[in-house]
Amino acid sequence: ANIDTGIIMQSLDSNFNLRRLERYLVMINEGKITPAVFLSKSDLISKEEIEQKKNEIRKILPDISVTALSNNSPEDIENIKTFFTPFKTYCLLGSSGVGKTTLLNNLIQKELFKTQPIREKDGRGKHTTTKRELIILENGAIIIDNPGMRELGVISDETGLGSTFNEIDELADKCKYKDCTHTVETGCAVLEAVEHGEISEERYNNFIKIYKESQYNEMSYLDKREKDKKFGKYVRSVKKDIKKIKGRE
Repeated sequence: ANIDTGIIMQSLDSNFNLRRLERYLVMINEGKITPAVFLSKSDLISKEEIEQKKNEIRKILPDISVTALSNNSPEDIENIKTFFTPFKTYCLLGSSGVGKTTLLNNLIQKELFKTQPIREKDGRGKHTTTKRELIILENGAIIIDNPGMRELGVISDETGLGSTFNEIDELADKCKYKDCTHTVETGCAVLEAVEHGEISEERYNNFIKIYKESQYNEMSYLDKREKDKKFGKYVRSVKKDIKKIKGRE
């Protein structure tokens, strides 16, 4: 894969949404990319509330890296810099208004990208990034910033869904029927787990919704993959150039 780590960025205000996070995780896991989460605007809530949000995420994926930060804190920015490994490639994902563009400006210590204020009435941001941007940190790490997506459609294979909804994937093996859809069948281990409160209805409903959408989106996704191949070649060429330059220093 061209991307080593996919960073999902959500802000610790009304933007925080576990169901949206699951959608991003399906997309990242499908690409066999290591996921990580940045929680911005940590200055808006208490440390106890931050830990609560982190724990909610770890219930979904126990081993995932979760980092809280404030773009207004120079100390937080310095700590975030240590997250990025030299010559590795990172993709930054998240809705508009969560602070992705501000973070990039802070990391390179330049106002290279424009930022826009969020709307006060609903806390949503205007689209600042309208195309993919690529920046290179001092240590050679590459960060690709994607446009904020308010409605994220995903396409997933069994790997993406299975890795994100791992407890459902494990229970599926215990269903009475091998082709169980986990919706109406008798003897469905997944439905029984939902009924007994072992899986939340919200998480189950999101699983079913994403699965159905993935079937519908399959053809348009294949077209997008062709465009991504061309962008991937560009990323690889940039990485080669960086290593050559670093080798001369």
